[in-house]
Amino acid sequence: MSKETEPVVRTMSRREFLRLVGLVAAASGAALFAGCSPATTPAPQVEAPTATTAAAKPPTDAPAAEAPAPAGGPKQDVARQDTLIHYGGDTEVLEPTNFNPYSLGGLGRIRGALNKTIFEFLYYYNHNDGAEIPWLADSYKVSDDSASVAVTLRMGVTWSDGKSFTANDVKFTLEKLRDTPELAFASDMKEWVKDVTVSDDLHFTINLNKPNPRFFYFYFVENSEIHIPILPKHIWDGQDWTQFQNYDLAKGWPVGTGPFKLVEASPQGQFFDRDDNWWGVKTGFQKPSKVKRQAFLPLGASAAQIAHMISNEVDVDITMQPGEFVAATSQNPELKTWNEQGPAWGAPDACLFTLGLNTKWGPMSDVHVRRAVQAALNRQQIVDLAYEGSTVPLVLPFSTYGGLEPYRKLCDDLVEKYKPDNQDQKLVETEMQTAGYQKDGDGFWAKDGTRMQPVFHCACWLGPLAPVIEKQLRDAGFDVTAKLTPTDCNPFFQAVQQGMADIWIIVHCGSSREPWGTLQHYHSKFNSPEQGKTDPYIWANSQYSNPEYDALIDQLDKILPSPTDKTYTDLVRQCVEIYLRDVVEITLSEERWVRVYNNHYWKGWPSASNPYVAPYALWAAIMLAVLRIEPTGAA
Repeated sequence: MSKETEPVVRTMSRREFLRLVGLVAAASGAALFAGCSPATTPAPQVEAPTATTAAAKPPTDAPAAEAPAPAGGPKQDVARQDTLIHYGGDTEVLEPTNFNPYSLGGLGRIRGALNKTIFEFLYYYNHNDGAEIPWLADSYKVSDDSASVAVTLRMGVTWSDGKSFTANDVKFTLEKLRDTPELAFASDMKEWVKDVTVSDDLHFTINLNKPNPRFFYFYFVENSEIHIPILPKHIWDGQDWTQFQNYDLAKGWPVGTGPFKLVEASPQGQFFDRDDNWWGVKTGFQKPSKVKRQAFLPLGASAAQIAHMISNEVDVDITMQPGEFVAATSQNPELKTWNEQGPAWGAPDACLFTLGLNTKWGPMSDVHVRRAVQAALNRQQIVDLAYEGSTVPLVLPFSTYGGLEPYRKLCDDLVEKYKPDNQDQKLVETEMQTAGYQKDGDGFWAKDGTRMQPVFHCACWLGPLAPVIEKQLRDAGFDVTAKLTPTDCNPFFQAVQQGMADIWIIVHCGSSREPWGTLQHYHSKFNSPEQGKTDPYIWANSQYSNPEYDALIDQLDKILPSPTDKTYTDLVRQCVEIYLRDVVEITLSEERWVRVYNNHYWKGWPSASNPYVAPYALWAAIMLAVLRIEPTGAA
């Protein structure tokens, strides 16, 4: 933690917190939280906010009793110790009344509040041991020719309005995505889904356009990023999915199958109360969550977030730098993360810190320039300076998850052959000269009298990497200045996905149990149709085009993974060799975020000693933690 932030963390008062968060508009004065005792009490007046009300929904300028709750809003107070408080944004909740998971930005909404409250999935997955966890579905079976998947749904699942969850809802959702190109995941469903055949309410078959033995696993079981939420046909039929926000509290919208229901939403906060009619409890499948209310609140920027967690005013969804975490735990030892000891506090998450390169347009389209850029980098220094040694350098495009380790070893000779982690200024100069560049009078690379000045972007949440990489590249003769987008990542993703950036710092997520998950992202099918047009997938932005590589991925698509299957491993090795030879992308290190959980009010969070699910609150399976955590009894 820096000297600038440390005093704020230690001295921020509750009155400052109230002023900072400013959660309630004048028209919404009904308090959401009671006093410190387990029994609910009337909301306090403005003059005397309590510890529990301050953390969630502080009173307005007028006494709370004088302003009724909005229609459909909270009807009862819930004590702080029964409430799970999440970080919901810096200054306000963005799009607070948009609960459409497929319109523009839908992935962010799913990973925000929706996967912890109203949406459940056919399966969940434990990334720590590879366990597939049936949920809305009971089972699935891939056909022998991998051209279809037969699925059986769990009996007794209902939507929050009481109507049955059926195979027709699945058919409706997948075929609508297939046929509506403007929607998130539409290109995926268009590529793979021929149609869905329904046998009865509990049985359906997904028929594929071409064989894919991992289709169901990838989209409905494991994938932390892109689980496909199923929507209720009786609500969404006839709606314009590109515009429909799925919000009307008077009608009970949004409707989902999850154990929580929305009770209020505004830029100042989203609030979901436990649904005591949840199908999971009624069928005996699960016990009710001990959490009675989930609140998603805007809590300020990094220093403010840490202050609120230290003072027990937020429970989850906070990420800290390693030094910040150490400083914070010295003030509040109830703050915990994955590992009990550092410096590698965080867990792997199947994602990698990468330096993206535009292999089609601009100066990085020359493979010699890309090789020179890679030779300018010192990965260990990047890890040490940007993330305080809390992660590990990597050169292959897959994580250190246990299931991937055999494949990593199979590629050791390729790593030795291409030596990607070899900072070498002589190699930089050789490659740049081969590309036709010479250094100008200021020591920067130029061609035909024009200095190369690549457009260099850094994703908003990866700021620590930017100055380190920028300095290494400048020292090697590249005139680059990283453009940071500290609060809004949309300009970053627009530039990268449209092929308008030359170099960028990003997280690349994909492989968790086999190399195919990330290697497939370099297939030309993910490229932008032309510069200035958006490519179809947020992590696949290299614009790489190589028919030989495409053919290898097309073959891998049809094969189940196995580190002992020579057909599979030979294809993987050929892909990795092309990746290393052509420097399609530069893997820097593993992403290991220090995701912090506050154990003051809630205990039983996932950890290295209790690894029942991965610790990432953005991922689908975090619902398992919400259902499992226990109150500590703290007042």
